[in-house]
Amino acid sequence: MKKYLLVLLVLLGLQTQAQINICDSVTVSGSQYQLTIEVNNINTIMYYWETTGSDGWSTIAEDSMTNQHLVYNYNSSTNLPYDTILTCANTNLTTCCWTFIWDGLSWARMGTQPQISYCDSLSYSIVVDSSNWNTLTVTGNMNGLSLNMIDSMDWNFTACNTSTCYTAQGNNPYSFPLISPQDTVKLCYDAFIYFDSMTYICTECDSLVYDFMTDAWVLMSMGNPTGIEELMKNEGANNVTYDLIGRKVINPTKGVMYIRNHKKFIIIE
Repeated sequence: MKKYLLVLLVLLGLQTQAQINICDSVTVSGSQYQLTIEVNNINTIMYYWETTGSDGWSTIAEDSMTNQHLVYNYNSSTNLPYDTILTCANTNLTTCCWTFIWDGLSWARMGTQPQISYCDSLSYSIVVDSSNWNTLTVTGNMNGLSLNMIDSMDWNFTACNTSTCYTAQGNNPYSFPLISPQDTVKLCYDAFIYFDSMTYICTECDSLVYDFMTDAWVLMSMGNPTGIEELMKNEGANNVTYDLIGRKVINPTKGVMYIRNHKKFIIIE
């Protein structure tokens, strides 16, 4: 029995290690004008690739459903190849980005953005508008998660005072005209990410107050966090998945809510 348990733990460890090293398994070869970027020795497939020039928005190559990405490096503005390119690729749960620089002889990788879950890529910003200072207004941020890497995405923002919860008006930015600056507000979003017949639900909540000194909504310091929040704060952003009572989870179950890097998420078929 102990032997079987040891084998199981080794297999789980290898699987976890393979997931952790997806972003580190990339190689690049070829000339400055034509290069091949690929990931090796992984037991999954990259769903989408995109390479842009050094400006960050000029797409020069795209691929899908392959672990090998072919890039014809050409800057249409200068009629020359780029010296620096940015490549991002994703699986159904992981997004990796790399910066490659041509050193005159070969391509060099200048560091790897750690693999992140979709929920880790999301955040929101509070909009400061002097012409409409007393209205709570926010925008949803994807922080590098390209719409090309998913099928679609919906934001659902709500804001609650001590008596009523309000649904946002508008579409990015989202506003809450019935929220008063005198209110203490619980602002939450549910982000629905649709990709490959799956739905990922990311949830985040914060408490806000209005700062009359700066005429802006700001985060309110939370005095006594709950046990699970305390646990997650101590653990830090380590990409470890927990259930709602703080136990580590290796293989999340579809349809169940979990916490990773301080954010709740659900995987739904």
